[in-house]
Amino acid sequence: MGKKDEVEWDDVQGIVLSGYRELKRSAYLLWRFQSDDLRRNRKWLYDLTKRLTPSQPSPSSNTQPARNLALTPSGLRRLGVDQSTLNSFSFEFLEGMAPARARGAPIPRRTNVLGDLEASSPEYWNWGGWNEDTRDIDGLLMLFAEETEIDQLIKAEMRVMADIVDGEPIVLRGQLLDEDKEHFGFKDGLSQPKIEGRPKKSKDAHSKNGKSEIKPGAEIKAGEFLLGYENERKARVTDGHDRDIRRNGTYLVFRQLEQDVPAFNTFVCDVARKIGETDDWVAARLLGRWKNGDPLVAEKPNGSEEDAKNNFLYWYEDRAGLRCPIGAHIRRANPRDSLGPDPETAMHLSKMHRIIRRGRPYGERWEPNGANGNSDKAERGMFFIALNADIAGQFELIQHSWINNRHFNGLYTGTDPISHFPDGDGITIQNRPTNLRVDRPKPFVTVRGGAYFFLPGIQALHDIAAFA
Repeated sequence: MGKKDEVEWDDVQGIVLSGYRELKRSAYLLWRFQSDDLRRNRKWLYDLTKRLTPSQPSPSSNTQPARNLALTPSGLRRLGVDQSTLNSFSFEFLEGMAPARARGAPIPRRTNVLGDLEASSPEYWNWGGWNEDTRDIDGLLMLFAEETEIDQLIKAEMRVMADIVDGEPIVLRGQLLDEDKEHFGFKDGLSQPKIEGRPKKSKDAHSKNGKSEIKPGAEIKAGEFLLGYENERKARVTDGHDRDIRRNGTYLVFRQLEQDVPAFNTFVCDVARKIGETDDWVAARLLGRWKNGDPLVAEKPNGSEEDAKNNFLYWYEDRAGLRCPIGAHIRRANPRDSLGPDPETAMHLSKMHRIIRRGRPYGERWEPNGANGNSDKAERGMFFIALNADIAGQFELIQHSWINNRHFNGLYTGTDPISHFPDGDGITIQNRPTNLRVDRPKPFVTVRGGAYFFLPGIQALHDIAAFA
């Protein structure tokens, strides 16, 4: 990255570089402005910008509460951003995750692209969907704190929002579970992309071990995640002016994904019994990793534990999917060097479609037989957060062309076994002498809400907040 393209990390909001792992509790406040009173709305924003957490210095270096802010097109509009400026943002962001559907009209194209159908239809969402009472969202305030401080932080921010919010904000609470595992029991947050030019880079070990010449941990250009910088296509979004409010910002995808843990466990147990394997063996083939995070395509480089869990490839090591099934979740979500005419080209293409994930579980961990009063019907799941500079080319492409694709990488049937997509097809596990095909009665995940946001740079928020 040339000097002119050095990322201005002190202007980038902290969630881009950090998942705030030291801050175990989180809250996501969704709200809409009470009115178009620019002075009042901007005064609130002006005060908030002083409390937002930047990426530099590293926000993960202490346990101070963290705050980050993202806005929808309507939120930007109610802060005085004019239409000509809004028109510079991407079409996907402006249209929204769940475009309005008139009664009797066809399902919107974007809803079909994302596979938000049947039980996951925006018709049934708790927020952000087609219900007029819960549809309109102007902003997302993300709060992170230790367990003893999160309630106080929520109350403090809601108190200063009282004059600008229409009604009460929707408050969604997340938490990091023990061992960083999500509700299905898998270690989460692995294989995050490394941004070129990020501060305090870790030492990445890349062992050729006589196989692939590619470096799976190679850095990805900043423009894939931040507007205003060169991306993997050697292009950049924004007009290059320092006052462009898109500069140092990124698009944020936020989805509430409910997980049916009892159904998942029952399915895994039934399949294991039928094929004569263990529950852990079956679960690992659905995800592509063992529950401790170790990949099925296990390499042992002379590096850290992170290297062992993240720096692996498929082309030479497991092209046929006999170790990690071709349709497994992690192989669909990040095909690495396996999806292309040759491994080098495939790896380059996959770098154009990466996302940064900052999601967190919500709800209490499920316990068998309702131990500790934990009901099978209790709500639990994942607040999925993805950061990307191109919603269509990153998050949506992954969802439509890889996750929900029945013919992904030469397959004949089936979609991502962990997805919400109601495919009605079975799941294929490559094996010898014949493949194993198992039926999934229904998805284990249901979408309960979602929206597209823009996460501005801090200077852009200062500029927006300027008031007389």
